[in-house]
Amino acid sequence: MVIAAIGGMQLKSMWGYFKVIVPTLKVLKAAKATDGCVHAETYKHGDVFFAVSVWENEAQMQEFARTGLHGELMPGAMKHLGMFYNHSVEVDEVPSRDEMAEVWRTAIAARGGEGTVGGYGPLDG
Repeated sequence: MVIAAIGGMQLKSMWGYFKVIVPTLKVLKAAKATDGCVHAETYKHGDVFFAVSVWENEAQMQEFARTGLHGELMPGAMKHLGMFYNHSVEVDEVPSRDEMAEVWRTAIAARGGEGTVGGYGPLDG
């Protein structure tokens, strides 16, 4: 078993691409170099950008999330997001992009579409 952290986000504007997605690429590169990370990637699936990392265990995932580049960049990124929600799930192996997106969409639907930041759906701008 491994644990997948699936972060789904919608940007407030395309300016957010440079303030969120580009730094996310650096964070995922750092994750890949961290002990315990078995997979990390970002991609767009439908109307949502996903940043996904898969870890050997939750303790390693949490340590990375709270420290280093991830810990530095996340607070500033939030103001550029119209919606963000991170869902973690134990899986037998690294899921496909479609599987990760489906797991995330099911999880946010169970929350009534409410993310940690904003609500999931069409954005105004």
